[in-house]
Amino acid sequence: MSLLARLAAGSLLTAFLVFSLAPFLWMVAASLKPGDEQLIFGNPWWAASPDWSNYTKLLVSPLFLRWAGNTALVLLGTLAISLGASILAAYALAHRRVPQARLLVVALFATYLLPSGLLWLPMIKVVQALGLADSPLALVVTYPGLIIPFATWVLWNFFKDLPPDLVEQARLEGAGDLRILARVLLPVALPVLAAVALFGIAITFNDYLYGLAFLSAPGAQTLISEVAHTSVDINDAGFTFAAILLGVAPVAVSCAFFADTYAKGLGTGVID
Repeated sequence: MSLLARLAAGSLLTAFLVFSLAPFLWMVAASLKPGDEQLIFGNPWWAASPDWSNYTKLLVSPLFLRWAGNTALVLLGTLAISLGASILAAYALAHRRVPQARLLVVALFATYLLPSGLLWLPMIKVVQALGLADSPLALVVTYPGLIIPFATWVLWNFFKDLPPDLVEQARLEGAGDLRILARVLLPVALPVLAAVALFGIAITFNDYLYGLAFLSAPGAQTLISEVAHTSVDINDAGFTFAAILLGVAPVAVSCAFFADTYAKGLGTGVID
């Protein structure tokens, strides 16, 4: 690659990075400004005298701690259900004699392509029938529906492309399906599982439609649903921006540190 091409590529990547990070830098600066300076006065990209009171108020706020706990419950519950169901479904479709397995996988993946806005109305009926309205568990039982189709497709592609001798040899030695999964397949599928888990984390943190629809009581909300319910006070926006930054920090850090694993896992699981 010539010097001019490298400079052009570097300039393009730099511009893309600045464009991507600009909203976060703006929110960080606003969250560190005193109330009479946010959004209106001073440099919008820099806090001349950083004020950490918004963060200290958040971290000792009972409501914020409740929202953080609800978020952790939703995230862990969603990942446990989604990964468990996807692993079992992908294994059965790849290594058990399931009629029309490929057609079933394609049909399952097609449901992932449906806009989530089309699903939330019937989901409300399901949540109400289960008695989970205004409970974080409403999200635990609905978010897996957004994750399992894609995760099953990725894991199925990976499992079916493994050497058949791995599974057949284990069966000849008397191993059952669960032991084959735990001892043979899952250890070599760790990059794919990591990619699926990161995908689930991103779905859970990026979606606010379901949280907005299912949760309205202050004590039941997650960080993201609370932000969706909150209107920004232009005279004191720092508290809201601090809450948003603390809310998105886990998924941002996870994606930043495990981006290579995510890309490698998706490539391993999808490319034949």
